[in-house]
Amino acid sequence: MNVRGNLHLTEANVTKNLQFILALATTSLLAASPLRAQETASDAFDLFSAGEEEVVSTSRIPRPISRIAENVTVVTADDIRRLNAHTLAEVLQNIPGIHLTDQRTPGSWSFFSIYGASSEHVLVLIDGVPQNDVSDVAPDVGNIAVQQIDRIEIIKGAASASWGPALGGVVNIITKSPDPERKFSGAGSASAGSHFTTDIGGELSGTIDRFGYYLSGGNLHSDGLVEGNRVDNDHFSGKFRLELPDQGNVTLGLSYRDTARGNFVAPVYNMRDSSDTRFVYGFVTLAYPLANMLDLEVTARKWHKNYEYWGRNFTDNALTYHPINSEDIRGISSKISWGDSLNNLVAGVEYEHAEIFQSESFFGVDLTSRTMDRWGAFTNGSLTLGQLTVLPGIRMDDPGLGTGEYLSYTLGATYQLMDRTTLRGYGARGYALPAALFLHDLQKVWTAQFGVETGDIPGIWLKGTLFYNKTWNIETQNWDTGTIDLKTKIKQGVELEALTNSVGGFSLIGGYTYIHARDKDNSERLRDIPGHLVKLALRYDNEPWGFSGTLTGNYAWINADPANSPADGSFLWDLHLNKKLLPKHQLSPELFFSAHNLFNGSQYWNEVLKNPRRWVEGGVRFSF
Repeated sequence: MNVRGNLHLTEANVTKNLQFILALATTSLLAASPLRAQETASDAFDLFSAGEEEVVSTSRIPRPISRIAENVTVVTADDIRRLNAHTLAEVLQNIPGIHLTDQRTPGSWSFFSIYGASSEHVLVLIDGVPQNDVSDVAPDVGNIAVQQIDRIEIIKGAASASWGPALGGVVNIITKSPDPERKFSGAGSASAGSHFTTDIGGELSGTIDRFGYYLSGGNLHSDGLVEGNRVDNDHFSGKFRLELPDQGNVTLGLSYRDTARGNFVAPVYNMRDSSDTRFVYGFVTLAYPLANMLDLEVTARKWHKNYEYWGRNFTDNALTYHPINSEDIRGISSKISWGDSLNNLVAGVEYEHAEIFQSESFFGVDLTSRTMDRWGAFTNGSLTLGQLTVLPGIRMDDPGLGTGEYLSYTLGATYQLMDRTTLRGYGARGYALPAALFLHDLQKVWTAQFGVETGDIPGIWLKGTLFYNKTWNIETQNWDTGTIDLKTKIKQGVELEALTNSVGGFSLIGGYTYIHARDKDNSERLRDIPGHLVKLALRYDNEPWGFSGTLTGNYAWINADPANSPADGSFLWDLHLNKKLLPKHQLSPELFFSAHNLFNGSQYWNEVLKNPRRWVEGGVRFSF
């Protein structure tokens, strides 16, 4: 081997050694920190929220996490700010058990999975409005800007008894509400980075008498961190709330997103493509207390999506495929809830009417001028007897596919073993809509989980979860025959999460997920479902200096098909730094800097969809 080759080999070895040392160092800190920590674990970081924080996603009524049977992760606006994230996709990538199939330019399309359940099996909601398409089911998490987000509640596991088509889980986004303390306030941010990647946004908020408002908007642009992967995303959202003279309130929400993308360039397949997605929705909600601990909530919503795709030859740029998809949905829902966070009952009904137009067929099925009418009725609750909480739920759905009604149910329980130690478990039956609508039956799941979560060990918070999912009628592309086969799949595994207390300003978060996914019929391990996921985050805070930093590491063994020339088995390391110029002043501007993929790691399931190499960005944010 020549000298240049030896030098390249040496550099590669050094990079791998540095990554190994970095992972070993953070893991060592995880083991050592409990011996010296002084603070309580729940004060350290919200990304793996512990304690008594209340969550609404599992049952549509607030319950403390210690009284929830499902495995739930809560992400706050402060967590998102620390990561300098642009879109929901970047946030999800840092959550244990979640894997992004495509990690490319911010704002680009990306599929994801939770415990191996693909994104079309996960229901994404913004203020209760579903973001999943009707015709291809999958949500577009790459074009959801994060500056409007107040918190994200993530359910890892079937949640159909509350939400309907949520076979693999729920990502419930709650946006920011009007500032109740001031008449006029706001925030702004601007950043620039490699390949002319820019993000400019602003917010306005306040309350005048009984009327409150929140407005958010901006633009995310990039020439593309990988070839052909440009992004231009305009977004706007608003939330307006009127407190009624007697009691209750009315909330109006609006959102608009327009995303133009170049998705990929693949000379090996003689392909290049681009797309444009316009998505707009609105909702109005009446919340009214009927009596003591008895509340009524009624919501009407409407949304429209238009998707246009251009597939071209790489060699001569000739147009080969140009589908246009348009969807209009309007719906109404109502629920009545009774009780408090420990003993409660919720019942509700939902109805949706969908109109679908498609100029060219997807999946070999014609959806031109189709309509759907679907409804659901649900009830769930909790009963607390001392340290034990029992959590039943049931829901009946007619998904509007002509397949008849479907019954989803769940039964869970939690037990407070010690002050800050909870045992939890649940079993559930659920479903998801098929991607090839009107061609296949519902995709179905039976799931079971058991877990333990504790903050009673000095200096550290720990959570462990065992999960088992049996899914059937799962649409699987057969590339040999060009058809879609319906498979039964088993996915089971374990997840471990840990969070240390702060030591000298440093704290560590760690998550490991093992997933064994197999075809039930032949017991073969399923491709393109990650078998091992590791998430690491080393955090530093120095409030007097106004400085914070977060180093994140993301490892995945994807088990991809070798024919796609994949790359995995290495960490992707990102560094995020934030510094307030005047730490003692509330109106101080904050400078931020991020270096992504520090060691030029590779993590992709197909060489056509390579992740970017090292890139950097920096900017400023301020509030007033």
